[in-house]
Amino acid sequence: MKKTAVKIMLRIIVITAAVIAVAVGVFCAYMSRTLSIPKGRMTLDGEREWAKSHGVWGDLEKYDVEDYTVEGKDGYLLHCAFVSDSETKAGDKYVIISHGYTSNRYGAAKYVPIYIELGYNCVIYDLRGHGENDLTVCTIGNYESQDLLKLIDDTYGRYGDDICLGLHGESMGSSTTLSALGEGANVRFAVADCGFTNLYELIGTGFKANHIAFLEPLVDLDNRLFYGWSMKDTHAIDLVGNTSVPVCFIHGADDTFITPDNSERLKDACGGYTEIHIVDGAGHAQSREILGRSAYKKIVSDFLANIG
Repeated sequence: MKKTAVKIMLRIIVITAAVIAVAVGVFCAYMSRTLSIPKGRMTLDGEREWAKSHGVWGDLEKYDVEDYTVEGKDGYLLHCAFVSDSETKAGDKYVIISHGYTSNRYGAAKYVPIYIELGYNCVIYDLRGHGENDLTVCTIGNYESQDLLKLIDDTYGRYGDDICLGLHGESMGSSTTLSALGEGANVRFAVADCGFTNLYELIGTGFKANHIAFLEPLVDLDNRLFYGWSMKDTHAIDLVGNTSVPVCFIHGADDTFITPDNSERLKDACGGYTEIHIVDGAGHAQSREILGRSAYKKIVSDFLANIG
C-alpha cells in the first residue's frame, strides 16, 4: 500500500510539474507574440474616431495631406503622410512625428495643429507593424529607430538639405525618437513625450508587480528564438548620451505604465540641452489631452524659443 501511495504521489507531482511547465510555456509564447506582433492594432478610421471622442483629433481634413511610402530598414515599406497648410505656407521647417504602440499615423495627428501653428510642415507615418504597413516584427523602438533614420534621410532628400528638421515622439515613438538621436540623427530638436529608459526594465517592472519576474528571461528567449530580437536591444537611455540635440521631455505625473522617473533619468543621461515638464493629472500618453492644445503648444513653443 505504501509503495502504491508513493507511486500515486510521484505521478501527481510529475503531472503537476508538466502542467505548470506547459502553462509557463504558453504564457511566455503569448507574451512574446503580443510584444513582437502588436495585438489589436488600431485602424486609421478607428484611431480617428478615438481621437475625436477624446477631443484630440488633429483636424487633418482641413490641411493638405499627401500620402506616400518610404523604404525603412531592410527595404521595409513605411506608409507616410506629408501634412501642410496652404494658408500658413510654412517654409523650410519640418517635424517628423512618431506614434505609440498599437496606434498609427493618425495617432500622431493630435500634435499636427500645434506644429502647423508654429510654422512647421509635418510628416506622420505608420511605425513598422502598425497602420497600413505590412505585418512584421515590432521591436518597440530598436528597428523602428533605424526606420526613422531612413525617413529622416528621405525628408532631406525631398525637401532639401538646408531645412530645419525636428522630431516628436509619444511612448514607443519617444523611444524610437531618442534611440535615433543616439544613433546620429541629423536634426535640430526633439520632443519626447512619455518615453521609457529601456524595454527590458519596463516589462520587468510589470512582471515584478505581478510576482512573475522570473518569467521575463523566458519571454525574451522566445523573442530571440521566434522573432529574432531581444528586449535588451531597445535601450534609449544607453544611447542619448551620444547626442547634443536639444530634447524637451513631457510626461504625465499620473502615468503608472511608464512612470515619470523614466523621463527624468533620460533627461539626466542626455548629452545636450534638455528640459522636462511633468503634467499634473495626466496618465500615460494623456499630456496633450489633459493640457489642451494651447497649453501643450506653449511648452513646445517655449522650448523652441529657448534653443533659438
